[in-house]
Amino acid sequence: MDHKEAFELLAAYLDNELSPGQRIEIEVHLAQCPLCRSELSALKAAQDSLRTAFKSTAAEVEPPARAWQQLQPELEAYRHSFLFLFHRRRWRVIATIVVLAVIVTLAVLWGTGILPGLR
Repeated sequence: MDHKEAFELLAAYLDNELSPGQRIEIEVHLAQCPLCRSELSALKAAQDSLRTAFKSTAAEVEPPARAWQQLQPELEAYRHSFLFLFHRRRWRVIATIVVLAVIVTLAVLWGTGILPGLR
């Protein structure tokens, strides 16, 4: 892995988004490249600062009283839309259950020897 590729993948490395092979390549590169080590250190510091800022802000902020009143109708609409899709496709669910029941029944009959012609 060349320097440019490694440099571009440092944030993904920091966030554990790389494959094991990519991580090894980055670690080998980091052992040899002080510029990338410095950049990784700066990325870690920025990430830690943001994490601290978000945690302290979230601890201080109280959602407005009307937040739940505004959110609840949207959640209800979403729930109903999901149920509507389920009812609309009910025949597919029923067909899937019937097919699975037939397969299980045939497997049991075959396993007990009642359907010897299938062996």
